Amino acid sequence: MFKKILIAGGGTAGHVYPAAAIIEYLKEHHRDVSILFIGTKRGIESKVIPQMGIIFKTVSASGFSVTDKIFKKIFVYFKFFFNLISGFFLSVCIIKNFKPDFVLGMGGYVCAPVFLGAIFLRKKIGLHEQNLIPGRLNKFFAKFSKCIFLSFSDSKKFFLPAVKSKKINFIFSGNPVRKSIVNFKSLDYRGNKWQLDSNRFTVVSFGGSLGAEKVNNSVLGLYDYYRGSSDIQFLLISGNRFYEVLNKKLSGLKNPEDKLIFKIFPYVEEMAYMYKISDLIISRAGATTVAELIVTGIPAILIPYPKAVENHQHYNAEYLVKSGKAIIVYDGDISPEVLFNRIQG
Repeated sequence: MFKKILIAGGGTAGHVYPAAAIIEYLKEHHRDVSILFIGTKRGIESKVIPQMGIIFKTVSASGFSVTDKIFKKIFVYFKFFFNLISGFFLSVCIIKNFKPDFVLGMGGYVCAPVFLGAIFLRKKIGLHEQNLIPGRLNKFFAKFSKCIFLSFSDSKKFFLPAVKSKKINFIFSGNPVRKSIVNFKSLDYRGNKWQLDSNRFTVVSFGGSLGAEKVNNSVLGLYDYYRGSSDIQFLLISGNRFYEVLNKKLSGLKNPEDKLIFKIFPYVEEMAYMYKISDLIISRAGATTVAELIVTGIPAILIPYPKAVENHQHYNAEYLVKSGKAIIVYDGDISPEVLFNRIQG
């Protein structure tokens, strides 16, 4: 067992929470292992990881955004290479100082400078792929890896062209899920924290840690369909950027005689308790969400993000659909009416 492990990743919950699950396991079962985490200042990891008592460092990182505007494209490329170079040198300093036995990348732009630093210093590296279809960064660094951890066994075939004849150890690990979510059924009901009724059918909607505007608006549009119902309630986790606008819209929809309970919150940290109260989930199809739905067994309506790299959310969602626990509504088809028909069906 390695004595010092450096973990890199972040930007969104989909990269951070699997890392948090790994850290939970190591702290419980391998207490002599030292862990250092490299992430970004603005990502969710800057809050989640330090709360776990883990040494947290940051380096600069950014990715490519698709644009047809030439000046914006030049700026994006300049920013990417500037952050990559500065992040590389800082990563080298951090790695030299920490002296890890193994560097594990959990995904996100921050892995690029960290992996480059680790390769430069001849450190053993491994990567974890949360999605069924691997991302570009993981494909690129696959040939430098000692091992590749897969959430889906079918992902291996997508890596083979990248690694070519190199002997890489592929490990079907699944996508790690936090202990609290694995044990969610044993938790107390805390729906009153969100002003919910334990006797109602509860629909919970979220669009990932950053939110999803189109999903939010379609779910909010369900208010008119259910305003007279005392049998159902909605908890919409909007993301911070959309919270104020949606709350104003909700206030404009409400009438004193309405029986529907409809609550909006910007973010929920206690996801295990959220799963505890849920009868139906409406969400994007990020890898971590799909992994948590597999573990919890809660039925879901999945709306894959259409601009996801390699359309990976579509394939994530299809995997869950095959289990009979989810249905897909595509982003171009989503509307309050479509969601209403799916819920009623």
